[in-house]
Amino acid sequence: MLKKPHLRQFWSENRWLLLGLAWLVSLALGIIGFYIYAIENGEDWTTGDVIYRTFQLVTMNSGAVDGEVNWILQFARFLLPLLTVYTVFQVLMQLFMEQTQRLRLRRLKNHVVICGMGRKGSRLARELLGLGRQVVIIEKEPRRENAEIIHSLGAIVLEGDATNKDILTKARILHARNLVCLVGGDSENLQAAYQAYQLTRTRRMGKLTCIIHLSSIDMLNLIRRSELSAEPGVPFELETFNPYERTARMLLRDNPGWREDSNSEDIPESLLVVGLGRLGEQLVVQAGYLWHLLKRQGRLCIKVVDRDALEKFQNLLRKYPQLVKVCILNPLQADIYTAGPLQNILAEPGEQLLIQQTYICLGDPVLSLQVCLNLLQIPEIITGPICVQQSKEAGLGDFLEKPLPGLGDVRRVITFDFYDYACSAALILGGMHEMLARDLHDIYRTGSEFASTRQTWEQLPESVKDANRQQASRIQYLLKAAGYRISPMQDWDADKLMFAETEIEKMACLEHDLWRKAKEADGWIYGEQRDENKRTHPDLVPWDDLPEGEREKNLIVVRQMPVLLARVGFQIDRMVNLGSAMPDLK
Repeated sequence: MLKKPHLRQFWSENRWLLLGLAWLVSLALGIIGFYIYAIENGEDWTTGDVIYRTFQLVTMNSGAVDGEVNWILQFARFLLPLLTVYTVFQVLMQLFMEQTQRLRLRRLKNHVVICGMGRKGSRLARELLGLGRQVVIIEKEPRRENAEIIHSLGAIVLEGDATNKDILTKARILHARNLVCLVGGDSENLQAAYQAYQLTRTRRMGKLTCIIHLSSIDMLNLIRRSELSAEPGVPFELETFNPYERTARMLLRDNPGWREDSNSEDIPESLLVVGLGRLGEQLVVQAGYLWHLLKRQGRLCIKVVDRDALEKFQNLLRKYPQLVKVCILNPLQADIYTAGPLQNILAEPGEQLLIQQTYICLGDPVLSLQVCLNLLQIPEIITGPICVQQSKEAGLGDFLEKPLPGLGDVRRVITFDFYDYACSAALILGGMHEMLARDLHDIYRTGSEFASTRQTWEQLPESVKDANRQQASRIQYLLKAAGYRISPMQDWDADKLMFAETEIEKMACLEHDLWRKAKEADGWIYGEQRDENKRTHPDLVPWDDLPEGEREKNLIVVRQMPVLLARVGFQIDRMVNLGSAMPDLK
């Protein structure tokens, strides 16, 4: 039996088909009813007369008949007029919505066009609408119920192929600020982006930032070359993202698998990744890469449990041979359904290594929970936190908040929703600049020179976040002024780049001048004390007049640029032709 939500979905998706069937049944009942009436009352009606009288029921013109009326005709006499009223109402509502949508489209500017209304697109649209952004969604075959929900929140839903120039034009791509390609396959997303690029070449005002979802890491690295070599003067910026790479980076940022104060070979750090799918693979790669950037002594120990661990690990090492230099990799091929085999395979003979952080990356929420509960039964091996992939829709996170007795210490369990990371509006629309801004804040927060800034990124007021974003957007300009450019990461040792002291001084001075001009343009003036209400700041002075401590802040940020960019997948190279134009990072 269908539940109410399922009934609503079924009706929403099949409304016009059901209405058509209702019309056929009603007309058939009318014809049968009039035939019976004619026979019972001795009327000499032809088939044409019966059909004509039946259609007159639609306008209630032939309802008055003499004599006794059979129940079939009686039913049709009421059903057809009611069906007529309901159908006209539905048609008028549809026309009204279409006309309203056309009027809204004509006035749209600086909106976000999302290609694809799947899980990622729908979640992104909801978040953007909640932030007050105008959203247009293009979907080839939209589910009616989902489309109605999104439409009720304020979005415009267009049915069509996002790779078609006409539908992109209808979505007012020439007036949009962002295009997010979440159609499905990488080829479709690239094609949609290319069509948008062709259309925006004639754009006169503003620019379109196109964000492409790419599932293939290899394709991502290839397209990033175009991302950084855009044609000067074209109002089109390209941004790419891989949801698995981004989720792995953010998950490791929030839940690192190592202690911040650990720097000893005597106590090796050890991670466990359960499930070597696309997310699990990126967790291994990003963990190894971040460990390399941290310059810790010794190698990071990573154990991976998967049914096909050996084969997948061979493929992984072919793509990322650098992992062997920074990690001790241990693929464990095992059945993940029971605690017994896991316990046996994790506790190898003579091994004293304890698992300090576990990541469970399985697509099945029930299986993920089962593996998590099994691992809680072996606290002598799994000693640290356990991060479990759980979607909010699954609702199994509530089970862990109020667990049954005997399940183990569930306080060590941290649930995360893949789509919270992969579909974050700030990360998708902000792109690399958003991630750089967060890294900049980490420098201020963790550096001893800035010990007063201890808030996490989530705790920061929006004004401070915007200041970090603006600083991140200026990094490329500073590097260009010093004769450098940004390239996709190829060399894992690119973070070791050392600027000359004269270059550091030049970029730090330029950063301060740009910051000062932006502040003054926003209405800030010099004041001995910083006052948000009066908009006064003591650092609104020339570089040479800055206190030594404030100058050192900018100098430290410049020195950290190679590491900052390395953490988001880019490296710094010296420009061969210093006179060449440098494209935007996005």
